[in-house]
Amino acid sequence: MANYLLDPSVCFLNHGSFGSTPSQVLALQDQFRKEMEAEPIDFLLRNHPKRWADCRNKVAEFLNAEPDGTVFVHNATDGVNAVIQSFPWKEGDQILTTNHRYDAVRNTFEHMVGRYGVEVVEASVPFPINGHQQIIDSIEAAITPKTRLIAVDHITSPTALIYPAEELVKLAHAKGIPILIDAAHTPGQIDVDIQTLGADFWVGNLHKWICAPKGVAVLSVAEQWREAIHPTVISHGYGQGLTEEFTWCGTDDPTAIYCAPKAIEIHQSQGGSSFRSAHHQLVQTGREVIAHALQVELPHPDSQSLYGSMASIPLPCSVEQAPDLFAALRTEDKIEVPIIIWDNRVWVRISGFAGYNRPEQYHQLAAALQKRLIGE
Repeated sequence: MANYLLDPSVCFLNHGSFGSTPSQVLALQDQFRKEMEAEPIDFLLRNHPKRWADCRNKVAEFLNAEPDGTVFVHNATDGVNAVIQSFPWKEGDQILTTNHRYDAVRNTFEHMVGRYGVEVVEASVPFPINGHQQIIDSIEAAITPKTRLIAVDHITSPTALIYPAEELVKLAHAKGIPILIDAAHTPGQIDVDIQTLGADFWVGNLHKWICAPKGVAVLSVAEQWREAIHPTVISHGYGQGLTEEFTWCGTDDPTAIYCAPKAIEIHQSQGGSSFRSAHHQLVQTGREVIAHALQVELPHPDSQSLYGSMASIPLPCSVEQAPDLFAALRTEDKIEVPIIIWDNRVWVRISGFAGYNRPEQYHQLAAALQKRLIGE
C-alpha cells in the first residue's frame, strides 16, 4: 500500500500540478543519494550510464516506446524545448498550436519567433465543446502551406481536455507535417502507447500521475529525427547520438530517474488502468457536485474520451476576483485547488487521485465556492 505524506489538514485537489510522491519511492531516492555521497565518482561516472539505460528500458516498456528513441528530461517543458530548439527552422515557418496550450510552451514558441523569425499560429478550439471532431476541424482549418510543425497537447492544462492524439498524428502526417505531442499530464492518467501513436516527438512527465520524484520526464523521438534532436544543455556526448547526448548533460542529481521504475511498479500494483479509472470517477463526481452547487453549465459532455483525472468548471465570478478567491480558498478554507483565468473567464480545475482523494473533498470545495461566490 502506497503511503503519501500530504498534510491531512489540507484538502488537496491539485494533483494535476504537483502530486505527492509515495514515501516508499522517497525512501529509495534517499538510499540512492546516500550511495552518491559515499562515492560520488563511482555513482555519477562509472555506474550512471548503465543505470540510466536500465531505467530507460523499463520506462520505455511501460510506455511501449522504442528504447533507442527514449531519453530522460527534467520535465515536459524541458523536452519541448529540446525539440523546438533543435528543429531546423527557416524564416517564415509556422508553428501550429492551439489556444489551450500551456503558457510556458507558448513562451518557448515565442522565443523561436525572435530567434528565427518563425510565426506562431493558434487554432481556436472551442470550449465549451461537444466532441473530438471540433478539435480536429479547428486544427485542420488552421494548417497553411507554411505550417512546419504541429505542436499540441494530449491533455490540456487549463481546460483538462483530452485531445484525440492518434487522429491528430494521422492528420499531420497526411499533410506531410511533423507533430509534437505535449503529453505532460498523460502517463498515469490515461493509457499510453507511443509506438502505436506514431508521433514524431512525444514528451510526458513521470512526476505527475505516476508519482515519481519531481524532475523526471520522458522524451520520445521517432527514428528519422534522432540525429537532429539535442538536449538543451550540450555536453560531452555531443554528436554521439540521442542516447549519449541525453545521458549526461552536466553534473546533476539523477536519483529521480533511478526511482521511476519503482514509481511505475507502485502505480501498477495499485491497479494500473483500474486505478486510472478510479481517478476519473472521483472527478466525474466532483464536477457534478460543484456545477450543481454553483448552478453553472459544464463545458463538455460526461465522456471519458474528453476528460480523465482532471476537469475544469466555470466559476460565476469576474477575472478581477480570481486572485482573492484563490488565496481565500487556500489560507482560510484550507483547500488547495487551482483557480485559472482562461479565455477571459475564471475556472476551477479539480484533480482526482485515488491514492488519497475522497468524494467528500469535492463537497467541501463546492460548499466553500458556494459560500464565497453565491453567499448561500
